[in-house]
Amino acid sequence: MIKAELENKSSDSPDETSDVSPLTSNVSRLTSSDPRLTSNVSRLTYVALAALFVPTFHKLFTYGWKNADYSHGPLILAAFFWLLWRNRDFMQGEADERFHFCSFGLLLFGLFCYTVGSIFSSMVTESFAVIPVFVGVTGFLFGKRGVKRVLFPAGFLAFLVPPPSFVIDMITGPLQLLVTKASAFLLKSAGYLITREGVIIHIADYTIIVGEVCSGLRSLISLMAVGAIYAYLQNITNLKRSKLFLSIIPISIIANIFRLITLSLITYYFGEAAGQGFFHNFSGFVLFAVAMVCLVIVDVVMERMTKPLAVGS
Repeated sequence: MIKAELENKSSDSPDETSDVSPLTSNVSRLTSSDPRLTSNVSRLTYVALAALFVPTFHKLFTYGWKNADYSHGPLILAAFFWLLWRNRDFMQGEADERFHFCSFGLLLFGLFCYTVGSIFSSMVTESFAVIPVFVGVTGFLFGKRGVKRVLFPAGFLAFLVPPPSFVIDMITGPLQLLVTKASAFLLKSAGYLITREGVIIHIADYTIIVGEVCSGLRSLISLMAVGAIYAYLQNITNLKRSKLFLSIIPISIIANIFRLITLSLITYYFGEAAGQGFFHNFSGFVLFAVAMVCLVIVDVVMERMTKPLAVGS
């Protein structure tokens, strides 16, 4: 009886730890286990991050996205928010209380790029800073789990960054020449009287100039963005995703060659007005449709090639 009474007294007495630091315990409980508080803090952090980059996106909208080669910028931004909404579940869990040096370092690097870009009016550096800052903040709040969920949406923002002019010039020239040479060779092989001077094609009495806009750079960037989302949404390995994404480069070039050949033939049979009129403007949609069909075909072929290997193994 005496032993039982002693046990009852000991069980009824409050814990020493709770008597000593009840306030600390309550604060810890609020910050670590209350998902609503965690969600509100993270939302406020991302709102502050968005406010920081408002001038950057204003510059992109005012200057960068008015460039014909980068007019798809608003669509990239809309796709980013959709991807982020699709992976929003990482914000509903508990915050990671550990200090992540890599995420903090990435955040500082992004802020450094933002500062340098703003001071020296470098649109490339300033807009690129969005990526490391976003990933760094996410890793700082939610750890590796959060970084894994936002890594692709953050990487997708790279399509927002306008490349430097020397990079555009370095890519546009070879693309123009490649498309012109391939188109002229195929038309000549089909029996048409073709002469080529640089990026100029002479067919019959007509002259077709392959300008910088027709080089395929714009379609290449747009198709790579769409191809990245397409590959990401497929339930396949990362290796296959990479192969599918990289296949966009030859697909885009082939589709642009097909477009130039079609324009040349329409000009040859129906005159310059037909070739440079409605179809010239509409051919961009045709190129995009052809490229997407080719991407799906590549995906199907890759899947059928891997199935026998899986069955054999």
